[in-house]
Amino acid sequence: MSNNILNIFNSCDIEGISALIDKLEKSSFDYLRLEGDGLSVVIGKNGAGEVSQAPVPAAAPAAAPVIAPVAAPADDAAPAEQGAPAEATLPEASEKAEAAVEEQAGVVIIRAPSQGLFFSQPEPGAPPYVTVGAAVKAGDTVGLMEIMKTYSALTSPVDGEVIAIHVVNEEYLEPGQALISIKEN
Repeated sequence: MSNNILNIFNSCDIEGISALIDKLEKSSFDYLRLEGDGLSVVIGKNGAGEVSQAPVPAAAPAAAPVIAPVAAPADDAAPAEQGAPAEATLPEASEKAEAAVEEQAGVVIIRAPSQGLFFSQPEPGAPPYVTVGAAVKAGDTVGLMEIMKTYSALTSPVDGEVIAIHVVNEEYLEPGQALISIKEN
């Protein structure tokens, strides 16, 4: 058997794959996966590769975050977690923040629109976009979300004051996960 995998395709197959590549380049998707007859072909653009779920279109991160009223979590839970290794605290911190979030009038929470990584600052070493106690206006950037090397700004939907930040920098997010609580002005 030849080491060249393209030998399994005939010229008609190659033309079809080339057409798919052209369509992928013009689309908002980052990759395409084809399966059949014991063969799997993945075509990606901009360094994108196969993921464990359905492909996420590049435009998806621009969707507005889900917003729901909440209360700030108790501040006395965080200091005990800070001394533990990062791997052990990230999931636990998120679960505790979710459990402590309760509905409260006049407080909204910015939630993750989908899976991805949360970034609290524009670049390493830079100050965070927001901190607890910071005043924000509707449309202000409060963080970044990265999905498949595509970064999208997460913005405040209201004017107000940040009363809680439920995630840490570079935390992996689940859809609907609480990110930041803001008390409306």
